[in-house]
Amino acid sequence: MNQDDIHAFFARYREAFNRLDGDAVADLWHDASGIAHDGLQGGQLTWWAEDAPMRDNHRALCALYRSKGYDRADFEIADLVPMGRHHAFAHLLWTLSRADGSVLQRFHTGYQLLRTDHGIRVLLATAYQEDLTEMKRHAAQ
Repeated sequence: MNQDDIHAFFARYREAFNRLDGDAVADLWHDASGIAHDGLQGGQLTWWAEDAPMRDNHRALCALYRSKGYDRADFEIADLVPMGRHHAFAHLLWTLSRADGSVLQRFHTGYQLLRTDHGIRVLLATAYQEDLTEMKRHAAQ
């Protein structure tokens, strides 16, 4: 897996979010996958052994973004560690914006990627900066 493959993957991932299409986002995750959070009480891991709960999570995230005035996301790859043909780690800086150009949120997320027969998929995301609780507190502007 190389830098071009990974950049193209995240461009597709961003476009799925920009359509607020939770199913399209979920299609870019491995069937068995998870997300790690750096919570106040320590690290937490949500592991989805099946597709349905992972897909529900991405639909709910897109609905939250929609309710807060989300218009688009942009990303920068901060770090990239290719690990052979089938694995890579990518550390991204995301900027979520509203239609008026104001910033909804900026945060880093780490992704463990796996190349499958269906293309590159997220195996594990480490969400250590995105603050969904704070986002839920503020009304769309």
